[in-house]
Amino acid sequence: MATATPIEPERVKTVIDHTSRIQPLVCASKRGEENDELNSPLFVTVENMTGNIYIADCLNHCVKVFDSTAKYIFKFGDSRGEGKMSYPISLFICMSRILISHNHGILNYNLDGEFISRIGKPGKGEFEFYNPCVMVMNESNDDIYICDYSNNRVQILSKDFIFKSLFGSFTHPLDVKLSKEYIYVLDESNPCIHLFNHNHILQKSVISLGPGNQVLNPYSFSIDNSNNILIADYASNSISIFNPEFQSIHNIPVSEHPTSVTVDYHDRVIVVCEHTVNCLQLF
Repeated sequence: MATATPIEPERVKTVIDHTSRIQPLVCASKRGEENDELNSPLFVTVENMTGNIYIADCLNHCVKVFDSTAKYIFKFGDSRGEGKMSYPISLFICMSRILISHNHGILNYNLDGEFISRIGKPGKGEFEFYNPCVMVMNESNDDIYICDYSNNRVQILSKDFIFKSLFGSFTHPLDVKLSKEYIYVLDESNPCIHLFNHNHILQKSVISLGPGNQVLNPYSFSIDNSNNILIADYASNSISIFNPEFQSIHNIPVSEHPTSVTVDYHDRVIVVCEHTVNCLQLF
């Protein structure tokens, strides 16, 4: 079934108050291989037109899709051939496509779960990847930024998946986000978030790691509509929230070991947790 290119509504800037988020509104918690069960979910994203939630279900080797109330809809991931999905790590929706990073490559599917193409190949050169993880699109030119984790860099592709450039000499980049002013890269370094301008020149590094500091073990992060930064802090079992000046403003307790956090168009905070609970939580 063909998927029409969604036209996302213009989002009006609001002031978001996270301090009232203490208990999840919805918690879908099941571990296993059945349709509505998860086994080491690592990343979550939302398709804003439908509100559907897409989860990289790593040890089930597939992507599972839930509606906005956390009710299971369908799953996808070819078991063989070019579209074979093996240990999916992260996913990103761009226009009518969903890109999934797994092993040493990137898979291109449509939103109905039909395989389209494979992007790049394993290696250390241009358009080659070694444990790619989080991806994001630059809305001004549709360039795609990809954290090339074990190659310690960020690669940039055009919307047609043509290599354009790369930057950084990171410890291990985990996540990347964009604003009009900055490129934010979450790295396994201390400080852990690095802010680059759009010429890829480092401007500053923020957020300290370790006991007694701001976060313990960040896995991923999101930037909400008020430019607050939400970090999935794996070791502290919480979502650590910072204002645009990187001052700590709130911590949302979650079930156990959050690996991914995002904010949808209704300003709900959506979290997946792995390890023993393997759950999806909506705040």
